[in-house]
Amino acid sequence: MGRMELAQSYFPNILPRSAWQKFKSLLLDYPDLEGFATQRRRTFLPSEVNIIYRYLGQP
Repeated sequence: MGRMELAQSYFPNILPRSAWQKFKSLLLDYPDLEGFATQRRRTFLPSEVNIIYRYLGQP
């Protein structure tokens, strides 16, 4: 899943880039998730999405 797509699922009423910035700051609030905020890939693996869902809940 693309990082912008995932971010927009959590913040559907704002622009994709703004949604990513808010989502990124949300990830940085959790020590176990902060690595996802700083990765260079633009996509998350299904296993990574499941980890994010476990911490943040389903959007």
